[in-house]
Amino acid sequence: MIQVGQVLDKYELLERVGQGGMAVVYRGLDRTLKRTVAVKILHKHLSDYQEARDRFEREAQAVAKLRHENILEIFDYAAKNDDCYIVTEFIDGQTLKQFFTDRPIAYPEIGAMIILHVCRALAHAHAGGILHRDVKPENIMIRSDGVVKLMDFGISHMVDLERLTVTGQLLGSPAYMAPEHVEGRPLDFRTDVFAAGIVLYQLTVGKLPFEGKNPHEVLKRIAECKFVDPRQANPRIGNRLGRIMLRAMAEKPSDRFQAISEMVIALEGYLEESGLAHDRVAGELGRYFDAPAAYEQALKDRMVDHLTRRGQKLLADDDRPAALDVLDRVLTIDPSNPKVLGILDGINRRKRLRVHATAVGLVALLGMGAWRVHHDAQPPALEAPAVVDRGDPPGSATRQRRPRKSPKSSYRMTTVFSP
Repeated sequence: MIQVGQVLDKYELLERVGQGGMAVVYRGLDRTLKRTVAVKILHKHLSDYQEARDRFEREAQAVAKLRHENILEIFDYAAKNDDCYIVTEFIDGQTLKQFFTDRPIAYPEIGAMIILHVCRALAHAHAGGILHRDVKPENIMIRSDGVVKLMDFGISHMVDLERLTVTGQLLGSPAYMAPEHVEGRPLDFRTDVFAAGIVLYQLTVGKLPFEGKNPHEVLKRIAECKFVDPRQANPRIGNRLGRIMLRAMAEKPSDRFQAISEMVIALEGYLEESGLAHDRVAGELGRYFDAPAAYEQALKDRMVDHLTRRGQKLLADDDRPAALDVLDRVLTIDPSNPKVLGILDGINRRKRLRVHATAVGLVALLGMGAWRVHHDAQPPALEAPAVVDRGDPPGSATRQRRPRKSPKSSYRMTTVFSP
């Protein structure tokens, strides 16, 4: 039995730091390079199964191909005798699950920044032909400096290799599965898109979209793909981020982002709209994880100011729908914001004036129409019969004057509309 203090090859086990369904994780010391590492050792009851060893080796092979700041780096792999282990960088921090369980995230923008890093990691993995298949908060580490790390590719799927199947076993975590995963249909990179959407929903709404009393009930609801619209569950989410989540979590893979890189672009656009530069997200998250309460208060003030100015610019550009959407986001953050309430009141006042002016104009037009109908309905005036001039001398009684024509009536109406 593996114990603290034991040495595996050149790795000394210093402390047991975690355990999962497949392995136990130790903080260790690389005696050769004198650096702290994480040693992930396959459970003894699994190491006798060649299939489990293959999966474990596959994780090592998969992650060893990847070099990305948001993916846990692998250093070594060994399968000697009964011991099968992977050596990776050691993350001084906690899982995302541990973090938000202790402290819920107050602003959706923070959740979007975290998932942006996860999506960037997935984009790199997908480019290498690797499907993660188990994206969840427990597999996302938050390093002490705020860097987000995606880990545990233990059930990752090499797209260019034959799928490893387990009779009667459903690989992955039920709450984060896509409908096609639940139903046993073929998986592709859009399966990871769905899982990323679920984690984003959980971070921003505060609960999972698919819940049940047992795994069977959860799987049934996932297969039906019915959940509360995130914008209804948390109005702070707003339309733009809400649409990103709904697209990522579409029931049909063809309705989702067709590549995780598309979701990256959508999240970057949303954060830019919120006043958060997407190329500075790492620094933002570093400050957030260092002092969450102080960061959230400062973020509130920044977003209220930025979104208010953005809403005013959109109004000046005559893009009222977009302006109202942005100003509505301000009120979900600061419901009594006097500046935004004043802007919206001015919009409503102008709208009422336009409606009133339109009504006045309509009444005038109807009045003119009624006058015209009345005028046209009157019988024509009778005129004296014309007498043909047969050459009678001037002054003759038979010579009649031709009736003089009346001048035509004219009607002019001018309607003034308020600006």
